[in-house]
Amino acid sequence: MNVSSFKIPLCLVLALFCTLSACELIVIKDSATKKSVIPRDQTSPQGVVYVFKQEIDSSNVQAAIKLMASDDERPLLAIEKLELQEEIARLGRMIAKKDITLMHVDTLSPVRQRLRTEFGYLRELTFMTVRVDSLWYISKVLEK
Repeated sequence: MNVSSFKIPLCLVLALFCTLSACELIVIKDSATKKSVIPRDQTSPQGVVYVFKQEIDSSNVQAAIKLMASDDERPLLAIEKLELQEEIARLGRMIAKKDITLMHVDTLSPVRQRLRTEFGYLRELTFMTVRVDSLWYISKVLEK
């Protein structure tokens, strides 16, 4: 049999070409998961924890205390801030210069959320957050 005598109809070649070009034979995907960017401000509960961590990392305990509010959704009194100063400094020494490796958010109400946060795969703290007006504050920090 001679190769030159074997002819494929042009319409069959075009149909085959269109079919193969329309099929997705190989799918290339980025295997890494996309991380969502959380703004470091007080507009979200996660953001206020990141700002708190940033202030702790720069040894600014006073600024970290300004991010705190009471359980009844009011700013802290001066005496309450003074009482918290040593506790926040102690927490700061525990988590300073450690990355946030995990954050699990539990919504308790529209104005309250609990964030279980892991630092450096070793230390876990729970932040109770509360929204006052349009900003989020930390009302309590609990150690596990």
